[in-house]
Amino acid sequence: MSMQTNGQIQKEQTRTPPFNPNEHLIQLRNKQGSQDYLPVQWRIVWFREQFPHGTIETEELEVDLDREVEAEIEVWNSEKQQNEKIVKRAKGYARYKAIATDGLGGKATGTKSENAANFPDFVEKAETGAIGRALAGLGFGTQFAPELSEEHRIVDSPVARKHTPTNSNLSPTRPPVGNPNNTINNKQLPLPEDLQGPATEQQLTGIRKLCERLGKPEPENITKLSSLNARKLIQQLSAEYRQSKQGSKAS
Repeated sequence: MSMQTNGQIQKEQTRTPPFNPNEHLIQLRNKQGSQDYLPVQWRIVWFREQFPHGTIETEELEVDLDREVEAEIEVWNSEKQQNEKIVKRAKGYARYKAIATDGLGGKATGTKSENAANFPDFVEKAETGAIGRALAGLGFGTQFAPELSEEHRIVDSPVARKHTPTNSNLSPTRPPVGNPNNTINNKQLPLPEDLQGPATEQQLTGIRKLCERLGKPEPENITKLSSLNARKLIQQLSAEYRQSKQGSKAS
């Protein structure tokens, strides 16, 4: 029978618990009511815990302090005691790119632009938003890329949550981009719990939306997809969607 020393007991008592994103979600108001949102700062903490050897690099693509911009924003009317939409004009535009790698072969890129009509610190917001999008591409905070729309001028994508998992040791929706077979050194890694079962409603919704935007028919037997195969399909359709958008811009 082994005995624990006082030092071992103290070490176990002071051990930092695994990061639980549910403890850092905030509520955002939208047209449908409210939605859970995980700020970029906590996505970075989550990412660093899961992939301590990962990297995040940012690049300034454009900063123009003299560009005239305008945006429709909400302001509080104290007389009417309600928000009102107005058009605000200002000078300043910024666009940033971020590249996140997990150290295991996974890599994702995100870009974000912002302007002075939306934020006084528009340069910082553009850089932060690019980081949030890159981390979303690796599965931290967002399940599928086409949903990276900034409602109510958030710097990255809201996180929709249907229930609170009982297991606090959550992991992102791996395998990451660039490592779809979930292997390292040609060895098969065990799948995270969230990829072992059938496709989630969020994944199925994402597939249907992507197929609709691409003008493709919905896959046969879509409800029989596994969570892992659904993720691979979402990555494939997302890449096609990005290419189609780039092609339309070029034309």
